[in-house]
This record gives sequence, C-alpha cells and structure tokens, in this order.
Amino acid sequence: MSAPLMTVPVDTNDPRWQLMERVSSSPILEKSARLRAFLKFVCEMELTGRRLEINEQQIGIGVFGRPPAYSPGEDSIVRSQARLLRQRLEEYFRTTGKFEPVRITIPKGSYVPLFEPNPELAVQKPAADGDGIPVISPIAETGASQAPWRLLAALGAGVLILICSWTLLRRGHASAEDPYARFWNTIFDPQRGQVIVPADSTLILIEEITGEQVTLENYLNRDYLAKPSQTTGLSTSDLAGSNYTSMADLNLVARLVRIPDVKQMKAEIRYARDLSISEAKEKNLVLIGGPRANPWVELFASRMNFYVDFDWKRHKNSVVNKHPQAGEETLFVEDATAQNNEVYGLIAFQPSLDGEGNALLVAGTSSPATQTAADFLLSDRGFKDYLSKIKRPDGSIPHFELLLQAKNLRGNAPQSNIIASRIDP
Repeated sequence: MSAPLMTVPVDTNDPRWQLMERVSSSPILEKSARLRAFLKFVCEMELTGRRLEINEQQIGIGVFGRPPAYSPGEDSIVRSQARLLRQRLEEYFRTTGKFEPVRITIPKGSYVPLFEPNPELAVQKPAADGDGIPVISPIAETGASQAPWRLLAALGAGVLILICSWTLLRRGHASAEDPYARFWNTIFDPQRGQVIVPADSTLILIEEITGEQVTLENYLNRDYLAKPSQTTGLSTSDLAGSNYTSMADLNLVARLVRIPDVKQMKAEIRYARDLSISEAKEKNLVLIGGPRANPWVELFASRMNFYVDFDWKRHKNSVVNKHPQAGEETLFVEDATAQNNEVYGLIAFQPSLDGEGNALLVAGTSSPATQTAADFLLSDRGFKDYLSKIKRPDGSIPHFELLLQAKNLRGNAPQSNIIASRIDP
C-alpha cells in the first residue's frame, strides 16, 4: 500500500478560515452538519493549496461517505447539497454577515470557494483626478451601533476594491485587442461553468486486454468493466477505482489553471469517468485526449473535419482528414516503430453542445503529440500569431481546427508546424 499524501494543515489564524468558522457556527448553518462539513472541506482544500482536488467526486467521498468508485452522474448528492449551501451562504451575507469585509461564494458550475471583498462596503464608482488616479470617496455610513473595527475593515475593503477595480480597468483596456486573452476568457467564461477533463488512460489498458473499442455508450453504462475483470481476475470495483491519466495530460491541466490572461478561473477538473451528460451539455468543456482514452470526444466528432483515430488492424494512431483540401493527405499516420517518427497534434475550438458556450479539444496521436499540441496552445508566439491572423474585425475568435506535425525525438517533440486548419466563417 502506498503512503498517504502529505498535506499542509490549514492555518487557523488565516482570516479566511476564521470567516468560514463564523459562517459555520451561525444560526443559518448550525443545524446542518452536512452543509458545515461541505463548507469546511472545500475551504480547507482551497486554503491548503489543493484546489485541483476540489471536484464532485472528492466531495462525495470526503464529505458524504460515498465509496471511491461511486458515479456522480448517477448520484446527485453533491450537486443538490451545493445548491443548498450556495443559498445559505447568500442568506448569511445578506443578514448576519452583512458587514463582513469579505464574503465566501461558491459559483455555479464550480465547487471552489471564492473569498471576495464585500461590495456592499465599497464605493460603487471610483472617481479620478485630473491625472487619472482613483480618488477614494467616503464609504457609506453603516450605523453608529457598528464597532470601530467594522468601519476600519470596511474602509480597507473599499480601498482594496477601488485599487483592484482601477487595475482591472486598465488591464482590461490594454488587453481588449489581445486575441490570446480574448480566446482564453471565452473558454473560461466566468458566467458559465467550465470543466477540464483529462483522458482516462485505464481505458487503453482495458481495450488492449479485450481487443475491443469502448464507445461512449459503453463508457456511460460501464459495460466495458465486466469483460476485463473476467480475463484478469480483477474485480469490477478494482477497475472502476483505477484512475490513471498521462503525464502530458496532467502537465496541460497544471498549465491551464495558471494562465495569467484568464480574468477569473472557476474551472473544475473532472476525471472523464465522473463527467455526466448534463454537465457535458451545460458547461464549457476542455477535453484532453482522443476518443480512445476520452470517449466524450465522440460528441463533437460529427461536426469536426479532423479526428484522432486508432487502426485496430495495424495498431497505429492517426488523424483522419474527412474533407481534404488541395495538397492535403486524407490520413496522417504515426508510425511508433520508426526512429524520430512524425507525430500529429490536434487543437479544436468548437461550439459547446448546447450552443450557448464553447469547447476546447486537445489531442494527439501519442503522448508526445498531445504534449506538442499543448506546447503550441500555450506558446508565447505560435498560437498568439495564429489567433491574430484569424480574428474577426470585431476582435472575436471564430471556431477552428488546427492540425500540427512534429518530430518525436526520444519521447519529446520540441518543434511543431501547422500542416492544416479549418476556420468557421
């Protein structure tokens, strides 16, 4: 058995933790042990630097005692309790905690708690002097019965909000014409939930054992777990609890959540097996991996020109070009047996399944190929230049597909070239 992960204990002197304790002990939450445990769990994860672990699966296991292999798609306990917790938090900061300088919110589509300055204690509109420097106006009177420290805290929050507002205003003006920032804020739109879904590498192991492809329907029904358990002697629960993904995928996830151009990151990281159909339809998705390791990609296959595929007869990965243009190949095959072989990465920016948002798909014919696509996507020059060329006159970014080619040098593909693309009108 592997040793447990070392975690940093929460700092009980942190004002944010103390705020959480005040909320938990208030009359609004004191009679609900479940909601108190929920709030404490997500706040502790956030304040100890474990934001990436805050997801529906972990909350179900850590707060509500669900088994490791439980399916959030079939058990809505976390989602229903999250709705109640959001309502109680709104009630607390509307009543008992009205004069708290900081508020706790859990945005819809996410379970990551945010600690934000209380806008009720700040001036709504910053004035500016002739040099364009914000001028702090007096805060609204909060009543003579409020303790002096409340007024000082409110003033501090007001100053902080004004400074931050001014900074964001200047930053927003400077980046308004930046297509790179606009692209990422379209994906990670704070008005809409977002889920980052890395590949399920266990699927490839199961397919190698059974010699059969796992479709999205099989994946959702979990039928694919029965046959390998008969072959290997492993139980279905053993296989269901095996959560593996590639280092390339993990690297991309870590880099995505640190993109400086994103104004407000509220994305959840969800293992592919734990995503539900409703979430796939209602949220902006970032899908990593091809259909063999991430069956959710199938939902976008019919609308895309390029598609990562696997040849079961030759056991080779490729990218299919459904409608080749002049000079293009119909199939781009990776030969893993060749030295310094060519690999192919795919980046697709597509409409979301409900048509109300957007989706980003990043895949490759191998792990180095996926890494190639990720490197290009987050590069300082290549992707920024590409977006600058395809942006519309109003600055918006059209949906597109981008096919990259690179040389695999001992598991690394340091340089890539665009060999084909498609841009929606």
